Amino acid sequence: MTVVGSWSWGWGTSDLRADELARTYRQLVEKYQRQLEELAVWCEERGLQPQAAETRAWFHPPAGDKIYFPIIPKERGPAVPSPSLSGEEAEWQTRFFRLRRAQAGALFELARRAVRAGRATWAFELLLAALRENPDDEGIRRILGFQLYQGAWRRPYELRRLRAGEIWHEKYGWIPRQHLARYEAGLQPYQGRWLPAAEVQQLRQNIQNGWVVETERYRIVTNHSLEAGVKLAEELDKLYQVWAQLFVRFYVTDAQVLALFDAQSRYSLPPLPRMLVVCFRDQEDFRRSLRNAFPMIDRVNITGVYYGPKRAAYFFWSEPPDWTNIYHEATHQLFAETRRMASNAGKNQNFWVMEGAALYMETLREENGFYVLGGWEAQRLCDARFNLISRGKHIPLDRLVSMGMDQFQSYPELGELYSQCAAVMHFLMHYDLGRYRDAAVRYLDQVYSGRDDLLTLSRLTGKTLSELDHEYQSYMRSGPELVPLEPPAASF
Repeated sequence: MTVVGSWSWGWGTSDLRADELARTYRQLVEKYQRQLEELAVWCEERGLQPQAAETRAWFHPPAGDKIYFPIIPKERGPAVPSPSLSGEEAEWQTRFFRLRRAQAGALFELARRAVRAGRATWAFELLLAALRENPDDEGIRRILGFQLYQGAWRRPYELRRLRAGEIWHEKYGWIPRQHLARYEAGLQPYQGRWLPAAEVQQLRQNIQNGWVVETERYRIVTNHSLEAGVKLAEELDKLYQVWAQLFVRFYVTDAQVLALFDAQSRYSLPPLPRMLVVCFRDQEDFRRSLRNAFPMIDRVNITGVYYGPKRAAYFFWSEPPDWTNIYHEATHQLFAETRRMASNAGKNQNFWVMEGAALYMETLREENGFYVLGGWEAQRLCDARFNLISRGKHIPLDRLVSMGMDQFQSYPELGELYSQCAAVMHFLMHYDLGRYRDAAVRYLDQVYSGRDDLLTLSRLTGKTLSELDHEYQSYMRSGPELVPLEPPAASF
């Protein structure tokens, strides 16, 4: 039997409530692993080898270098036990689901305690872990804004479109159900007429006349293809979902989060604004359209950009798409548009964290039923570790926080600076199982609102910048053996 005693636990804080929450979480995880192992052994004793393997595989331990966001199914779960099972298989399923529901309840209660302790970011991680165990928990679904509709969990925006007779199609986006046959026959609507898709492709070559794909969170305009617009919308919706959970305390107040977790309250998070994204058909069209706003676009390998004055992100389609850059620039857009941004944000100091957060979101990917952020294998993190450990190159944190936007962007070794920003953000999000994670979100809150100074990060973490620098360097050296990678191009 594998035990979790070898994990590194503890939050390293003098706050007794935080220590107590950490101990409770450790006990919950250890107990749950023991219970699942006992059930797996019970299965093996009865010759239920596949069920034993499934039971053991279900356990997902916390990781020190990654954050896992479970991909929660929309469909309502099956009956327990399943009508297709009988005898000991049915008993196994009943026991398995009973353990999962109990764990979901315990995690949910711990999430509510975490909110009251000011740990909103961690609370949402616990909330999602609970929903993985019991995807049909109505209380958790309510907090996340879902309602049950025709056997599936839907958000209000989806409900409105479904009730209007529309469907979401992986190639065509939201369309009236009765139009599906025409789309599948190779037709598309254009100015009130149904025309062959190839003809519509020619008519939409100008971005001003491009396809428009709308979701709850995005309005995509593209002159590449309808399919590209839908694919981009789906990827950006994924980014938005993960960002909104990780940085919830950035765009709502502590009081709002408390009300959200209050069982007696019917409060729900206010809808965030829909983001405008323009996707050009190719790089030349992208450069030609943005030259006036970005004169250096022909000299620098820019594959995407967020442009604040227009409140829009601009990309061009490629095969395969440059998702790393898309996530980066779309993250800048999320921070800038989901709440009021001060005109002096990052101008005089602390600009690094605005880039650091976008660099961190570049690591988003899917792994075995989870959306994942972080990981020692992230390219920029590897590059920063190589610079620190093998080359002895490091920018002290007191200097890093002192850089405003102009000083940052004119730094002579910009690629190395970007890599270190990515690494410091990774440190703040993951060190000691997320010890500074909530502080990092509050740091971003203060920088974007223009209420920061040179000591903001120190105050929020309770450590001097020198102490943080020491912990950061120790953390970077604690990772796996280095595999040097080519540094990526800087994003803006």
